[in-house]
Amino acid sequence: MNFKAIDEASLRHLFSSAFAGEVLHLSYLGPVLDSAGAIESSPDCMILDKRVHPFKPLRCEFKYVPEGIGAFSHNGRFEIAIVWSLGPGVTKPLLLEALLKQNECSELIVLTDMKAFRDLPPYSVASLSKLDGIELIRDVALRRDLPTVFAVCIAARLFPDKFELDRMMSLLSTRFPEVKQMKPQGRANVVSACLQTKPPLLEHMHGQFYRWTSEIDSTSGAAALSQLLTKNFLADPPSDDDLAGFRR
Repeated sequence: MNFKAIDEASLRHLFSSAFAGEVLHLSYLGPVLDSAGAIESSPDCMILDKRVHPFKPLRCEFKYVPEGIGAFSHNGRFEIAIVWSLGPGVTKPLLLEALLKQNECSELIVLTDMKAFRDLPPYSVASLSKLDGIELIRDVALRRDLPTVFAVCIAARLFPDKFELDRMMSLLSTRFPEVKQMKPQGRANVVSACLQTKPPLLEHMHGQFYRWTSEIDSTSGAAALSQLLTKNFLADPPSDDDLAGFRR
């Protein structure tokens, strides 16, 4: 399970997770070495850029929430900076311009600019107490197909609001060709199958209306399912536009 970063150390650990690797297509290599093979004290590390072919090693510096260019004044030369978010009044274009001049850095990644990281649950005592439930969600969801996991992720994000089955099936049929090709009864099973799971991920409200189970924390559930979609299914989690269709 991954959580929002709360300091630079947790930011580095988050970056090294399989989840972040799937989102960023970057991975940790090791400390920076000088020409003699000795470890340099700065910048933080070498990472592998897998967004290009052939893959390219980059000198990288991490900061949690930099409040300006001064935060990088003692870090030497690096090609890429990765931060959790920017301090008050700091803008990405101006900071990147200053980084290029001061550190020869040509790329700045702000993780909270990306929905995948913004949607991570906070790291807290309450979140840690819910880890057992999160693992149960993962175990259940991993036995289901992509459309089902996508649907229950929507349900978790909508909670405590309910959703209408016909509207959900319309979205799934548009998004996933395999659902569109199913017979009507088979389509309904894509969602209703999660009423019988152990634990159940959905509960029937009335008529055609269902919602995320009230027995499992919806915020942690949505975060776990979003990560599962990204990492295991290589699929984008439901967007805000997807959710808006259920709130009209």
